[in-house]
Amino acid sequence: MNTLLFIILLFATFSSSSLIKRQDALSGFKPCNGNFPDEITIYSYSPNPLVEGQMATSRIAGKATVPIENGALYNLTGFYENQQAFQHVFDFCKIYVVPNSLTCPINGDYDFTINFPMDSTTNDPVNTSVEYDITTLISNPDGSVLSCIEGKATISYP
Repeated sequence: MNTLLFIILLFATFSSSSLIKRQDALSGFKPCNGNFPDEITIYSYSPNPLVEGQMATSRIAGKATVPIENGALYNLTGFYENQQAFQHVFDFCKIYVVPNSLTCPINGDYDFTINFPMDSTTNDPVNTSVEYDITTLISNPDGSVLSCIEGKATISYP
């Protein structure tokens, strides 16, 4: 009986130990300071690091308690050494929703995955990797910010 109890306790210890790594659903990103009505629950991209000139995949999921309306903006801003390095503003519905065979408005739970090219510019560095501080916002056409997350992302420049 004591042996059986020991085996059960040993199994329970290993089952709940830190050896089993829990996946970070936001890939190191976290909610921005402030109050935003919609929550981003999953944010990921691959490859990690992103590679200039290659195709990449992005996934974003969350809960829209305030509907994401047609014309909502997805604003991705990168900072390097506290200076804005880039800003990309996209129509959220066109870039995420439509490719997933849906239409806006989005209300409630959502989960979108897209593929996109990591375009290059003539100003990009060469033969290096750069870690950027990234802020990602989703805002409705009236300018109200629905969601905000921030974190670090590395881009490799071959």
